[in-house]
Amino acid sequence: MKSMTGFGRARVNTPELAIVADLSSVNKRGLEISVSLPREWQPMEFSLAQKLKNTFVRGKICASIKVDLNDKSRAYSINPEAISSALKELEKLCAECGVPYNPTADTIVRINESFKDSSTSLGDWENALAYVDKALEEAAEKLDEMRRIEGEALSIDLKMRLQSIFDTVCEVERHSRNSAEKYKEQLLQRLATSGLELDISDERVLKEVCIFADKCDICEEITRLKSHISQFLSAMGERDAVGRKMDFICQEMGREINTIASKAANIDITKLAIALKNELERIREQIQNIE
Repeated sequence: MKSMTGFGRARVNTPELAIVADLSSVNKRGLEISVSLPREWQPMEFSLAQKLKNTFVRGKICASIKVDLNDKSRAYSINPEAISSALKELEKLCAECGVPYNPTADTIVRINESFKDSSTSLGDWENALAYVDKALEEAAEKLDEMRRIEGEALSIDLKMRLQSIFDTVCEVERHSRNSAEKYKEQLLQRLATSGLELDISDERVLKEVCIFADKCDICEEITRLKSHISQFLSAMGERDAVGRKMDFICQEMGREINTIASKAANIDITKLAIALKNELERIREQIQNIE
């Protein structure tokens, strides 16, 4: 079981370039992938997105590929001939425009930087694709590992909450066992208070008790709730993406809890049903981040 939240970064160096791949992931109902690339390498976007689709199942995955000159290529160089030619052209332009010509060291540096920027190229994207693939693969492994670790933390929390729900269901079951008998005693007491003395074996009393017992019987709901808890725990042990499956099981658990609440024969079961709803809602919030 994995979370959908995580981050991974990897760096791959070529003789000329340093390629950094950043991958971030947040929760999403389906799978959404976006890839950010330098302008010259845009043609490789589809290939990278396809690789991520084959790796992840759910979540919003944002991939950012950044490129920089490595330390060797970053060494500062000066082109005296080009600078001299540029200064002459600048002097000529200033004369034509009637602007004072006062070049400084900063002017020379800026001219030299402009040559450097215009000559810097990332090269053919097809030649760089293998390096980018490697960086993306390493970043994806780190992202996946972070999602796995967070998934384990979520698993511990969910197991504790499921145990709480199971214990509460057992408490509901205990309170529901003698509900029909208690109702019969209360009914006879109300009849006696009203002045109607009826025998406990009177057909009308027995019929009323049977109707009540049928309406408040929650044995099936309790059995199904326990089954859903078992299914949820089983899903947590699966290696595939289980977030949607868990969400469905939670919906079914909610149906059973609502039925128990509507059939509640006493205030104790009503309170327990409310506690079940609250705990289930916390589980629902957690599984929204599970792949």
